[in-house]
Amino acid sequence: PADAQAKAAPTTKLRFERGYSRPGIESLRVVRREQTMNNVAGQVALNVGMLVLGGGRAGGLGMSNFSKTDLAGEPIEALQGNALAVNPAISDLNEALSKVATRIYSARAAQSHAEALTDGSTPEEIEKAGIVQAEADTPLYAGAWHLVYENLSGNDELFRLRFGAELGHAGFMRPPQACGYQSEPIAWTRWQADDWKVLREERAKAVGACAEVLGAAPEKFW
Repeated sequence: PADAQAKAAPTTKLRFERGYSRPGIESLRVVRREQTMNNVAGQVALNVGMLVLGGGRAGGLGMSNFSKTDLAGEPIEALQGNALAVNPAISDLNEALSKVATRIYSARAAQSHAEALTDGSTPEEIEKAGIVQAEADTPLYAGAWHLVYENLSGNDELFRLRFGAELGHAGFMRPPQACGYQSEPIAWTRWQADDWKVLREERAKAVGACAEVLGAAPEKFW
């Protein structure tokens, strides 16, 4: 059939980059309160050691500021190899924003082609001007993709899903366009229940929220 033989419309994809995120951000990880405890214990031990080496002078020593959301977390064994755990900046969000990129780069190619037709360009240059880029100039950076404990004290086992991403190269005058999402605190048993049904729902909300924000970014970000 003619439709089957028709050439597929060109598309422009975004490339995923880890940026400054730690290795492992490609898959969902869990940050438990024990990791904060271990971090604090490590800081205390370091400061004590430096105090001894400094002959008892503690000037300038102190706990380094850090947030539980900065912790790398650990893999969730039950989700290994599950597409549900893949960072949306690699999959769902990337696909949604690639549609926006395709529209923008197709318009740019059409404009370049029209200009080439009237500026004395050669046939080869005219043809090249109308090609839609297969990959966007701007990357999609990974942000948070964690289930993070809610309370440091107690044993409530509440966790929030946190997701974030950035579009565009960071610059002094123009920071990248950023988006972020976090769920309400939910019990770990609920996250796991019904084949991770709640995670599936919250993941969709996170993707939708970021697609709306980043998809509306001015064209200069693309």
